[in-house]
Amino acid sequence: MTHIFKPTLTLSLMAAAVMTACGGGGGGTATPTTTPVATVSLAGVVADGYLSGAKVCLDKNENTVCDAGEPSATTGAGGAYTIAGVTAADVAAFPVVAEVPATATDSDFPGTTVGKAFVLTAPKGNSTVTPLSSLVHQELQAAPALSAASAAANVKTALGITTDPLADYIAKPDASAHIRAQMITQSLKNNADAIGGGTATQKKDLQGVLLTMAKQAVPAAAPASSASAPASVPVVGVEDFNTVRATLANKQTTGTASQAVTVNFDAVNGATSIKACDALTLTNIKRWDQTPLTAATPAAATLLANPTVTQTTSGKFVDLRFYISNVLLWDAAGNAVPLVLTEDASQSKNVALLDFGYNTAATGTPVCSTAYKTSIIGKVVPGTYTGISFTVGVPVRSADLNSKLNHVNPADTASPAPLQNLAMNWSWQSGRKFFKVDFQPDTPAKKFAAGLVGTTPVVNTHIGSTGCVGNPATVAGTETACTNANRLGVKFDGFKTASNTVLMDVAKLLKNADLTYEGGAAAGCMSGPTDPECAPIFKALGLGFTGANAGRTLSGADVQTVFSVR
Repeated sequence: MTHIFKPTLTLSLMAAAVMTACGGGGGGTATPTTTPVATVSLAGVVADGYLSGAKVCLDKNENTVCDAGEPSATTGAGGAYTIAGVTAADVAAFPVVAEVPATATDSDFPGTTVGKAFVLTAPKGNSTVTPLSSLVHQELQAAPALSAASAAANVKTALGITTDPLADYIAKPDASAHIRAQMITQSLKNNADAIGGGTATQKKDLQGVLLTMAKQAVPAAAPASSASAPASVPVVGVEDFNTVRATLANKQTTGTASQAVTVNFDAVNGATSIKACDALTLTNIKRWDQTPLTAATPAAATLLANPTVTQTTSGKFVDLRFYISNVLLWDAAGNAVPLVLTEDASQSKNVALLDFGYNTAATGTPVCSTAYKTSIIGKVVPGTYTGISFTVGVPVRSADLNSKLNHVNPADTASPAPLQNLAMNWSWQSGRKFFKVDFQPDTPAKKFAAGLVGTTPVVNTHIGSTGCVGNPATVAGTETACTNANRLGVKFDGFKTASNTVLMDVAKLLKNADLTYEGGAAAGCMSGPTDPECAPIFKALGLGFTGANAGRTLSGADVQTVFSVR
């Protein structure tokens, strides 16, 4: 939609020179000179549904922020706004930015506020500001040589819509465009919220990152373009704060990564370093009532009235592996710089598979591997760094957003080497097992199912994305989106790579788990939102298990306790 404006006329008076003749020539007064300057009123709408209470401005320095002094207005009923006193030349030259605060209201959801702040934009010459126009604007920023028509066509193809992405899809109803716009807004809000919205100087780059993430995630979860809008907005997965931050740092970091870095990790049981197949004892909490020794279905399993009865469980771990990705080093001023991992069989595309051993025997007594991978190596832009952050898990895409990672087929030899490990695969469209910690108790855990009392020899902890949707697994390279990302962002201040080690403590991971009883579903915790073994493990990992924060990294009193620094 092109801009709508009403012309007005402003007179700018020039100083008049009064001239007096000398001698016999007489005198005269010069006629005042005036220069007319035409201004217009830019009128338009801001929508996901129509958004009221948003600040709209003509972004004259193109930094994706409504700065002081830039012509602005606030949206009212129907998302309408009018910016007065601008020139037609400025309207044609500069984009429009809409800063939507958490207190704004959305006509799609009357009686509530949007809850989280986000930003929408429209390319120059347009006054309808929506999530779809934001994608067109982002296309033009990424490739300035594109025409607006080509950018709009790219967005239509990416989202699978037929309507003009610069149009008002509410005034001329288009359910397919509308639902995709709602999903983009949801992605913008949640992923911006994951890193606190970014600083003012990061806004432009951050907006590009957030929109690219949304554009890649939305098509997989959106209904077919011919379908009517669903009663509720389909959920789009939320990244952990570190993945969003790493993607932003990838855009903003300058300089050559030439300073060699090694980061050491260790698996521990309390104060003791461990490897797979080591005999050990875990102190944990008895959670389930095991007094009935007759068969009981999982639905009949109940928590103890007083679940704080301590117990110990002896056995050994038969798998201790987990992925980490997007390692960032932080300086004292709070700047994050990517650690560029050296490419090898265990680490590539800034993803590393840490390996503390696993059972190699098909049957019988476990025989564990000894070719461990307990550190990562790479290079960073030279500097002094005092902190570290990383993601436990595999992101959907690489930090430059160009390479698919989590949902690539492990059988594809073109995929990064550590992602070709079939033992860490989880039916490939659903992605990888980010965190695989399997315990074999000396006394097999009781399992009650199908009217029989049985046992399970291994209690698994497999953390990965769930609620994944997309095209069938037979279609290679298709987009996949997951409602519960289950990627854990971890950050430590006061960390020096030369002297500190990152610890993963199995005692803290399983502190509140009952390793003698299988309460239902898969053996142990396999990340299912109804799996009774998962709740205490997710709590230890600082991951939301159910509700609005499901699959998200938690903070404050709910922050993870499994990883620490020595």
